[in-house]
Amino acid sequence: MYPENDSNFEDKIIKEVKKATSGWSITFIDGLSFYVPQESTVEPKPEMAARLYGKGLGFPVRGLFLDEQKVFYRTEEDDKEYREVELYGASATDWLRRWDAGKSVWSIEMGGLGPAYEQCIHITAAEILRHMLAKAYVPELWAEKEKWEHDREEIETMLHENKTITELGLSGAQWGAALNLAAMLFRKGPRMVITDERVKDRHIQVQKFFPQSKSE
Repeated sequence: MYPENDSNFEDKIIKEVKKATSGWSITFIDGLSFYVPQESTVEPKPEMAARLYGKGLGFPVRGLFLDEQKVFYRTEEDDKEYREVELYGASATDWLRRWDAGKSVWSIEMGGLGPAYEQCIHITAAEILRHMLAKAYVPELWAEKEKWEHDREEIETMLHENKTITELGLSGAQWGAALNLAAMLFRKGPRMVITDERVKDRHIQVQKFFPQSKSE
């Protein structure tokens, strides 16, 4: 059953279907192609009618129906949230999991003094965030000066005992930037931090393993 009150769609006919490792690659009679994930409860077949929801060519597809059977569907609002989660991570835990896996993560430029300087900040921010999540701090209590100073002292102790951090030789400015970034990720989550209008010109991608060229 098609969703009501959503007129942003295109109707197509499937010409060819090829099985892939984790789904199906389908080609329409107009030559355009699309990928159907294997989680689909509907197996695509040639001559099936396909309805794709979205703004058209060059824009993301937020809904797919095959012979009026739903494969997936998101409203424009839901799709915006879905894509932000895909880009930035659903939570601080998710952001840290991606970092630990060596994947690129979206973040905010904090130093402005070059890649190596920035990498030190983000390595430290990741370790601070790990500590905050493990300790399950309550950020609402940080409005109380004594509580914030207590938790901050715990964080500093952790850093002094973390060999990965001590070997970086951080400056006071780097330490402060890393703490600020980690606290923001912990309190608000990556989506809210990175999509903040105040930092829209400071978006960067970083990863745990600093890119290097291989010498022959």
